[in-house]
Amino acid sequence: MSEIPPEQDPLLGQTLRSYEIEAAIGVSRWGKVYRAFQKTTNRTVAVRILSPELAVLPGKTEHFLEESRGDASLAHPHLVTVYEAGQSGGTYFCAMEYMDGPPLRQFLRKNDAVNEHHLLQAIAGVGRALDFLWQHQVPHQPPMDKNVLTTVDGTVKLINIDPTEMHPSLSSQEDVWHLAVMVAMLANEIGPVSQSVSNLVEAMMGTEGHQPLTTPAEAADAAEALDRRLFPPLRVAKPAATKSAPKRGGLLAVVIVALFTLALVGIAGWLRSRTSAAQKPPPRPADLGTMVRIPAGEFLYQDGRKKRLPEFYIDKYEVTIGQYKQFIDAVDARTARFTMHPFTPRGQDYHPTNWDEILAAIAHQAIMGDSYLTWDTPVFGVDWYDAYAYASWRGKRLPTEEEWEKAARGTDGRLFPWGNNFDPIKCNNSQYPQPIKRAEVYAYPDDTSPFGVVGMAGGVSEWTGGTPTRDTAMIRGGSWDEGAVVMTNRVVDHPRQYRASDVGFRCAADKDVAP
Repeated sequence: MSEIPPEQDPLLGQTLRSYEIEAAIGVSRWGKVYRAFQKTTNRTVAVRILSPELAVLPGKTEHFLEESRGDASLAHPHLVTVYEAGQSGGTYFCAMEYMDGPPLRQFLRKNDAVNEHHLLQAIAGVGRALDFLWQHQVPHQPPMDKNVLTTVDGTVKLINIDPTEMHPSLSSQEDVWHLAVMVAMLANEIGPVSQSVSNLVEAMMGTEGHQPLTTPAEAADAAEALDRRLFPPLRVAKPAATKSAPKRGGLLAVVIVALFTLALVGIAGWLRSRTSAAQKPPPRPADLGTMVRIPAGEFLYQDGRKKRLPEFYIDKYEVTIGQYKQFIDAVDARTARFTMHPFTPRGQDYHPTNWDEILAAIAHQAIMGDSYLTWDTPVFGVDWYDAYAYASWRGKRLPTEEEWEKAARGTDGRLFPWGNNFDPIKCNNSQYPQPIKRAEVYAYPDDTSPFGVVGMAGGVSEWTGGTPTRDTAMIRGGSWDEGAVVMTNRVVDHPRQYRASDVGFRCAADKDVAP
């Protein structure tokens, strides 16, 4: 864990029972986490605090103490140990083992490649912890990298996360699959792995052609066996024999076609495929995440009415999967600060449809359906409330219909963004923006409006702030399914909870908001 700036934190320097609070080191779904020194045992510990905002909510203090004390009853070498929970001076806290190692991403990195020894240790350690939780019938969430901690001596431990307010793991096989996706995504961010490690992860995912590993214990056994084979103990007083390095594959080397049949365990199987050179993403632009200034001026409606629009800013590119994942991670960690729309349904789930499958496809550089996905692909499968919440979290808003259309039209008097004589039948003609499959938001530079806004004819159609009724909202723009045909139609309202594979969004603001 790493320290975070104090920012006049009133708890720093205070003592809760026998714990002297030294530094803030992180944030949990309950509140801040601190490094502290326990005087009575002469040891460094981590102290999780129940935030004052949550403590005043009905039942939260009881839930916090019950969960913490339940975790304290668990003892396993690969579970973070919880020492005690209670309250001192009106502050509710939970004291636990202090993990002094680096974040998991850093733990798995060795220069510009994956430290395969550490990766196999992580699979084995988390697998043993999950097996223990299933043996003792302890409800828990599927494994996520933010819940896997390390020590400086290389020990990997899992924080048991109570799933009362989250999505619980439904089976041990689901845990194995999530663990495989987790390590695959981390490895893809770092560098290549050997074919042996790639085969292990594919077996954990149930990829066709591999003997499947269906329980955390099986995954842990396989990881430990491979670790012994690839990294045998050094012989004392003997120089190590020269060995050729293991043959390297691609980023967990296979490209897979997802068949993603959702059942109890979440996945039925994968088909392997290879990415052609033509599918390689274009260079990532330096201005990803920036906004474009649209000057104040007159807006002409298609029926001849006029309206003056003040200056505004609009995202140059559509919101990407990677950008939206940052929001989801913050929501899941309960650190996201945003305003929900007053009509947001109870229990709104901000995860796009098939979110786990999207992440898995990206982790393996896979083709999902007939589309190639990366972190820079436009996010899709979100409803209007999702888009509204994300925009609020970013300090922005959804563009009005007029703002969206003006940003697409330009200033030369055209009624339709791509010309007054637009003919959707000719959409495949090179004079018109081409429909865009699920590629990066910057993959088709010709799809740029006169103001410099990218992807308003293809990519995904986009939610706007236009809300003709309490339960509907307006979608504008073309998509990879429709090309620019929707540009000519102002009446494209859908239920606000509508989710589709060709609908995403971009944000607007009254002033420029930095990425």
